[in-house]
Amino acid sequence: MSELRRMLRTRTVLLNLFVLPLILIFILGSALASFFNNDKEDITPDPVRVAMVGNEVDGPISIAFNAYLRSPDISTIIIQKQATSKAAAEKLLRAGEADYAVIIPPFFNEEVMSGKEAKLELMLGNDRVNNLVAGTVFDSFLDGINHQQVLSATLGVHVPKQTGEASSIMSSPTYVNIGKLSDNNTSYSASQYYAGAMMIMFLLYAGSTASESLFNEKDNHTLYRLQSLPISGAHIFIGKMLGSSVVALVQAGVIITVSSLVYGVDWGSSPLLLMIVCILLVFISMAIACLVALSVKTSSSANSIMQVLIILMTFLSGGFTPIPGEFIQLLSQFTVNHWGLQGILRIMLHADPSDIIPSILVLASMCAALVASTFVVYRKVGYHE
Repeated sequence: MSELRRMLRTRTVLLNLFVLPLILIFILGSALASFFNNDKEDITPDPVRVAMVGNEVDGPISIAFNAYLRSPDISTIIIQKQATSKAAAEKLLRAGEADYAVIIPPFFNEEVMSGKEAKLELMLGNDRVNNLVAGTVFDSFLDGINHQQVLSATLGVHVPKQTGEASSIMSSPTYVNIGKLSDNNTSYSASQYYAGAMMIMFLLYAGSTASESLFNEKDNHTLYRLQSLPISGAHIFIGKMLGSSVVALVQAGVIITVSSLVYGVDWGSSPLLLMIVCILLVFISMAIACLVALSVKTSSSANSIMQVLIILMTFLSGGFTPIPGEFIQLLSQFTVNHWGLQGILRIMLHADPSDIIPSILVLASMCAALVASTFVVYRKVGYHE
């Protein structure tokens, strides 16, 4: 209880653990809201103006390409603007009169009909969303053509030679479908994402506070006096961890309550599962803090290690901003933040418990391994001056 009272009386602890995360949730949720989908409205991308070079050339593949672009679905999202040359297309891009450019090679038809890979020269504009939309449309056409090439090479299926046959390349099946990936009309907002990410990060910082408290007893030479009492070192050690754990759980409760009432964050309809995730994160945080505190000799070293670990795990898990890339995604799966955030986001999205439990089980496994490691290290090192 004395450890709990000491922490709650410290203004720095109250500021860092309770006020700062709420401020960050508000700033990040407001500033980056445009990068997240809003499940309350169906967002349709604006048409992309594409500068076309060389599409007027006759040939079965060119005719199929133009028919593909004039199809009802594609024509609503791709607006063609003719350009006489690559330089003219670049000029349209720089002037803002086009969002994207496509240059068809001079011998495009001949190369495709001879069995070579279909390639187009694509020039990106300044808008990332427009680049993604246009890139998907034209890549889909190329995938359809190259699919026929693969069939021709491996199964002996001939590449269509006639205009009518070439047009059929893109007619069946349809390679671009306009619609929604999910019919459940649910996606998380920026406030939800950063409420979960910041709560996890600051729960880990609660462990850093516990590590600092362990060293304070040594530095202030109060640990010696505590050990002179009829109390074992293990009880002192566990008491400090329990005090910090209670503060961390209160911190999680404050973040969830305030963000829900003030920012309108929907934390889902599974409070029990959310509580389990928070408890596991707190235990993991305390276990990491104990391992660091028992492995180094100074408070500054422990703080530095905890800072690096927390920032690195938050970065890899996309806690600051979602990071694409398979390698980063692979590394993130080795972090506590990744599995904690996955579990919390699924709870927020009202997912079925069977989809939430796997993340909880991974967290429980990490927690068990870290707590077991803490006991082993404590038995070897102990907690004393």
